[in-house]
Order: sequence, then C-alpha cells, then structure tokens
Amino acid sequence: MMWLVGSVVDAAIGCLVQSILGSFFTEQMEAWTHEIGLAEDIKKLEFEMMAVERVLAAAEGRSIDSKPLAESLGSLRELLYDAEDVMDELDYHRLKHQIEKGEGCSAAAGNNPGTNYAASSISSSAYQLICSARQKITSWISSDRKRKREEEEPTDSTMLPLEIKCDFSKRINRIVNSLQKTGNSVSGVLQLEISSRGLTSNQRHIMARNTRLTTSVPIEPKVYGRDADRDRIIEMLINEGSSDLVLPIVGIGGIGKTTLARFVYRDQRIIDHFDFQIWICVSTNFNEERLTLEILEHVCKDRQDYRDVTNFNVLQEILLKNIRGKRFLIILDDMWEDRDSSGWDKLLAPLKCNQVTGCVVLATTRRNSVAQMIGTVNEFQISGLDEKEFWLFFKACAFGNEAYEDQPSLQSIGQKIAKALKGCLLAARSVGALLNRDVSYEHWRTVQDKWKSLQVKDDDIIPILKLSYDYLPFHLQCCFSYCSLFPEDHRFYGETLVQAWLSQNFVQYEDTGTGLEETGLQYLANLVDFGFFQKVGSHYVMHDLMHELAEQVSSNECAKINGLQRNVIPPNIRHLSIITTCHDNDLDFPIEQFEEILQKIRPFQKLRSLMFFGQSSINLLKSILTFCKEAKCLRLLRVYVSSADINSVQNSLNPYHLRYLEFIDVYENVVLPRALTSFYHLQVLNVGIYGSHDVPTSMNNLVNLRHLIAHDKVHRAIAGVGNMASLQELKFKVQTVGSFGIGQLRSMNNLVTLGISHLENVKTRDEASGARLIDKDVCLEPDRSKDVLEGLRPHHNLKTLSITGYSDPNSPTWLSSNLSVISLQSIHLENCREWQILRSPEILPLLRRLKLVKMSNLVELSIPSLEELVLIEMPKLEKCIGSSRIELTADLRVLIIKDCPQLNEFTPFQSYSSFGAEQWFPSLTELTIGCCPHIRWYQQIPLFRTLKDV
Repeated sequence: MMWLVGSVVDAAIGCLVQSILGSFFTEQMEAWTHEIGLAEDIKKLEFEMMAVERVLAAAEGRSIDSKPLAESLGSLRELLYDAEDVMDELDYHRLKHQIEKGEGCSAAAGNNPGTNYAASSISSSAYQLICSARQKITSWISSDRKRKREEEEPTDSTMLPLEIKCDFSKRINRIVNSLQKTGNSVSGVLQLEISSRGLTSNQRHIMARNTRLTTSVPIEPKVYGRDADRDRIIEMLINEGSSDLVLPIVGIGGIGKTTLARFVYRDQRIIDHFDFQIWICVSTNFNEERLTLEILEHVCKDRQDYRDVTNFNVLQEILLKNIRGKRFLIILDDMWEDRDSSGWDKLLAPLKCNQVTGCVVLATTRRNSVAQMIGTVNEFQISGLDEKEFWLFFKACAFGNEAYEDQPSLQSIGQKIAKALKGCLLAARSVGALLNRDVSYEHWRTVQDKWKSLQVKDDDIIPILKLSYDYLPFHLQCCFSYCSLFPEDHRFYGETLVQAWLSQNFVQYEDTGTGLEETGLQYLANLVDFGFFQKVGSHYVMHDLMHELAEQVSSNECAKINGLQRNVIPPNIRHLSIITTCHDNDLDFPIEQFEEILQKIRPFQKLRSLMFFGQSSINLLKSILTFCKEAKCLRLLRVYVSSADINSVQNSLNPYHLRYLEFIDVYENVVLPRALTSFYHLQVLNVGIYGSHDVPTSMNNLVNLRHLIAHDKVHRAIAGVGNMASLQELKFKVQTVGSFGIGQLRSMNNLVTLGISHLENVKTRDEASGARLIDKDVCLEPDRSKDVLEGLRPHHNLKTLSITGYSDPNSPTWLSSNLSVISLQSIHLENCREWQILRSPEILPLLRRLKLVKMSNLVELSIPSLEELVLIEMPKLEKCIGSSRIELTADLRVLIIKDCPQLNEFTPFQSYSSFGAEQWFPSLTELTIGCCPHIRWYQQIPLFRTLKDV
C-alpha cells in the first residue's frame, strides 16, 4: 500500500509483520531450514523483520508529511509481502520433501499456531535496542559462520537441490538488505518520535486482536418511527392497487428505505391481501432478463421449466403462465438505472397482462429520476427519523437499551452526536456500535473529538462510517476491506467467506482452543455487531454504502472490473475481481472488448486473489489462462470454467501458494487433473456437488486440504485419505481392498462432519474401534451399521448423529447415558427399527432437532421441547405425545409431518386450548403437513385456518 502525504502511519504493516513472524518463523521451520542449510539466512530475515516491527510500532499514528517517507512505507509493505512469499515457497518445498519421502505429513507452517510476536513495549531506548539487536546479528554471523555451515550441510541432497537453495539464499538476502535500508530510512525520519514514546497504540491494537471481541449491540427487534409511513404505504398498496401501480420509495442512502420496505413486506395485512410477495435486490445492474429469472424462482414450482431457457420472450411466457390469476406484490430494492426505460417496460410487460387487479410493484431508490421514470403515482419520500425516535434508536445502539438513563455525561455526548447524524439510521447503527465497544467517558469523548473534525456534508455519511472503520482491530479491517472484491448486494455465506479470508492469512489462531473456521465466523459476527454486515436468514449482506466504504479503504490493494468499465488499476494490485453478470444473457458476449481491458492490467505477477462473477466469464478462457500462468503468488482463484477446460486452467497454475480453488457450475463428469495433487498448500477445493469426478491417484497428497466440496463419490474414491488429516468433512466408504479400511480415520481428528457407509465391510468391533472416533469432536453419520456400531464410540462432544439402515432394535450402549454424549443436539434416523433411545429420559432432554424417516415399527413417540421435528413415512406411528405445557411449542421453528397415515394423537395441536394463540408456536417459521388424514383437525385452529393440506 502506498501511503499518501497527509495521512498517518497505521497498524497495517506492523500487523503484517506479526502475521508473517507468527506463521513461518516457528520451531518446525527452524528445524527444516537447519537441515537444508538456510538457517543463517532465515535468522537474518527474522531479526530484520523484528527490527522493522519495532520501528513501525513506534511510528504508528505519526503524520506522513513527506513524499520520501510515504514512498519508504509503501516499499516496506511490498518487501514484507515478498518475505511472506519466499517463506511460503520454502514451506512448500518442506511439504514436498516430506510427501515424496513418505515421512509423514505435517500441516503447512502458515497453518500452525506460531510464536506470539506481539510488539514488545517500546521504551525510551527503543531505537538503541534496535541498533543493538542488529549488532548482535552481525556478531553472531561473523563468529559462528564456519561452525553453522558445517552443521547445516544437508545429509540428503534431495531435500532441496543446490540451485534452488542458492536461489532462495539470494532472494532472502536481497529482501534482508532492502528491509534494513528501508527500515533505516523510516526510523531516521522518525527517530525523535521513537526515543520519546512509551506504550504504542499498535500494542493496544494487538491487545484488541488477542481479545475475543464479544461485544454485541442488542438492538430491540423493532422498527423505530416508521409506523405511520408503513400504514400509509400499506393503505396505498391495498386500497389503490391497480394492474399497473408502481410506487417508488425515495430517500438518501442509509436513511432506512430498505428497512421500511421490509416492514411493509412482513406486515400481516400484506401477507393476507396478496397471493404471493417477491423481494428482489436490483442494485446498479438492471437487467430485465436477470430480474425475470429471479421472479420465476419465487413463483415457479419447478426450476427445470425455465432453467435452460435462453429466449427472453419464452421466459416471459413462462412467467405469465405462473402468475396468471394471482395478486402479487413485487418489491424491487435499491434501483439505480434511470437512463433507458425500455428494459423497465420489458420487465413489466408480462406483469401487466396478469388481468388481476391489485397487483403492485414497490421500488426503493435514492434517485428522484428513477422514481419519475418508473412511478405511476407520486413517489413516497422518506427523511430521517424525528429527534425523539432517533434518540431511542441511537441509545439502543450505543447502550444496548433504548430506555437507558444512567451516566448523564455520556448521554450528553451521545445526544450531540445523534443530533449531528440528522436521522440517518445506518450512521447511527455504525457510530452507536463504535461507542458501545467501550462505554466510558474517555472513549466517548475521543470519538466526539474526532467526530467534530470530520465536518461532513449533510448527505455524505462515508466519513462517519470511516470513523467506525478506523476503530476496528486491523484483522477485522483486512476482512472487511477484502469484501470490496464482491459485487454490490452480494449474498455472503459465512463459511465460504471465512474460507476466502483464511486463504489470505487474515484469520489467526487464538489461545482459546477454537479452530480457524470458528475464529473466522467470530470475526464475521463481530463485523455484524459493529454494523458492517447485516445477517439475513442464512446469509449476510452489506449495505451499499458500506460496500462503497470497503472500496475506498482497499483501493490500493483491491480492484474490480465491472462490465466494460475502464477503471484505472494500480500497478501493484494484490486482489482483483472481474464481474460480467450484466452480460450473462447477451447473445453475443463482447469477448474482444473484455480481452482488451484485461490485457492492460500489468503487471500482475504478485496477484494474490482472482475472482470471476458471472457465468458469461466462461468466454474469457484466454485471459484466464494468462492470469493463471503469470500470477505466481496466487492464493485464491474463483472461476467459471467448462469441464473440458479444467485441465488447462489447473496446469497453468503455480502450486506454491494456492489455498482456495473454486470451479463454478461444473455439472459434467470430469477427470480431476493429476497436477492438482501437487498443490500441497491447498485448503479449499470446490468443484461442485453435481458432477461425479474421477479422482487422480495421490489425491491424498493434499495434506492441508480442509474443505472438499464435491460429489460424495469423490470423497469415497480417495485412497489413503488418512493422510489428509486437515479435512473437516468427509463421506467415507469402507472397502476391503486398497487403502480404504476404516483405520484410515484414525488420525483424522480435525473432522467436524463424518459420514461412513458400507460398515458391513468392517468385520469386528476391534476393527471399528481402530477408527478412534472417540478422539474426534465430529457429527457422526454412519450407514448400514451392525454390531460394529458399538466399536464406533464417538467423542463425548458429539452434536449430530445420523444413522441409516440400522437393523438392530437396540441402540448402541454408548447412547445409553447422557454421560457419553453430553453435547448431543440432533438425531436423524432413517430406515431403522424402533430404538430404545427414543424412550430414553436421559437422552431426549438433550435434543434440539429430531428427524425420523421410514421408522417402520415405531408406534408411539414421546417428544421433548424441540426446535425442529420431522416425521416422514412412519406407517405405524399413532401417537406423538409429550408435555402439554407451553414449553413444548415455545422453541419449535420447523414442523414437518408427512406420510403418517395412522397418526391421530399429536399433543402440540391438542394442547392449543390450554393457552392463547399469541403464545402458541411463537417461533414457528416452517410448517408442512401432508398425507396425514387423522390430523386434519389442525385446520380448525385459527392460526392455521388459511393453510392447505399438501
């Protein structure tokens, strides 16, 4: 990153140094470099980086008031990236040697908990300490050089060929010399500052990083100050509806347009009035074909009816067929396009032909010009909340309670800040979360002082959001800014996003014992708490203003090419995304124009991330192959590619650094390339779950692979899978030939989800015990188990148990007491006989989810208080009974009962008369009842009178 004159030295470089030191300069790497004769060079690099770290820790917060200093800081960061690359490449050769020699495989150095190189306290003699350290390095080198050379002569020249070793030595020493020179330049300018400063803010930053951020902002689950607006809009939608009513909601960014639209969308009056409601996020890419497809996803029961249709007129006919005779509400959120109304007219054409009155389109937009183009009635303008309601909302964000009345000094500061926000809800949520991190006078006063210096315009809240960003710990800044690569209004899925962060080493091990994925999800939860993300159902979204902020703060490292926009791409860019979604439905994809734009991106040898969004990018194979060949430092690749081209892409990639590889929309059966087996650092391989791919031999070389997203057959075809001890999920098929015995599971202690099939091939209980499931905190999914199930005693932290085809009516003895499975929360039994566990007073109270399928002999079931209950194809089940207390239904979210023809007694329904409707099933979000003729009486209950049996 090139700092600008007038900015300040931040914690970014210092944290990068700590990440490199902690990941690579470990005892494991020290032993390896000693064996190959590079320990001396590595030690010099380590000490030089530690010296740089101290300088940067002391310099943080210092104003950058000269161009040479700004250039030196930019050069320093580039050198640190180079140091990380060379250490990562060296670690690759370590892994390669271990795998080729069959000496057992250990995880990559960058994946192991390393020494904590947090900056030591910078005292008044810090600069002298740096000089002293450098003198010690020189002395150590000069006095012991000969002895070290003798000791470090490798005993096996195949460990690292001489030419490769010499190349490493030259590269490392070149970095060391440049670090010393650049570090001296920075420290020379800042020497007086270093000698006079005490504990640095960098150290405070590190302290914040090493402390798990559990701050939450328990905003009341309600919408503030919009009741009157909601009622007016609902009245217009219901009473003034016509076949062509389009109502725009207009307001500035962050004012609450989307919140108000959701408020309307979920209102019971709207639900009762319309046959269906559709919510679509439009964003800057208005494409009538894409929007038509999204509407079809909501209204069409069978996706196959339109999935492969490319003719837009045919799509419209299918849409009209599915909406004919239905009254609908379509909400188009965040519209921007105002230049051409032809696309809008095409989108509305089938909707207007519905021949049902009362159909409505509601659109939210910042632009009055959009409202004028699409609206059939005057736009609904919304402004900031009134002062009273806004203060309640702000208090909920800042104090966690809208009724908070303590600490008058903080109330006074908060009121001044709230007043300046002019009713902007997004700003209130962001600044409130910032204040909530430390409810103390000192922190609030500091925020107020910085606030006063912003002097923002009335309609510009980006500086306000930037203030909250500046207070984030650096690791969260990295994670947030990286998200600028994704398209606006992208749906983020937590696990996938965390995997991308892991590929860039943004997520670090902590001393809490949690895994990297759990830590990454905690990072994401922190960003939600602090207002940078919002969680919607199972995914996460980022407000467009937050996305704009991410683009600004990452502009020196991340870049996007969106369509044919000709953006200026910085020469040292590290992360790049290419978005072609606006051309996904074009009959003639503009290949030449895209190729011309992409050819101008030079150089990109140091590119670390390359993402493609949009199916049409499959036409850019030429540029994709060029990127893959020249981007030698690539750690993440997300690409649309045909099955026939997977080999070409794979063979073009440098294996040294790649952590994340995703091939999108691969449906055909393909042979995974043999070159894949040399990607020893790979952590995520996603080839899709649809195609059944042939697996190359030596697939078990991928010793750092944590997530394999592929068809189950791929999992089951990996010989010697026990080598892949980093895997988190596995579908394992026990076989009697080759390296497929159940003993392969013995060392796989990082598994989180494990499915085991063909247990009939396990002959004895002792053989089953060899899998050592008792050592694994894993969700167990054994299949077709016999007596050997006894030998598969799981870890006591077992959370999910799924068993298919177990013929013995007696459940395993390790399930006889909650002392064995104290964490058990979910049971899924399919095609099994009646189990004793279903009558166990010790096990049942533990459960939160119970799914029973094809339990042919089960006649009576006792149920505890659950979150999910699924009963499918239970031909003899007559009674499902439990407590009649409210607790039985209080937490139930999912209730599915299908094909239970004899079921006639079901306590949750029969207990309705014991309490009012407002208390009954308060958490229910999904209900399915089908082919259960004896419980149709549930329709007599007011809550369900409008439901239909399926």
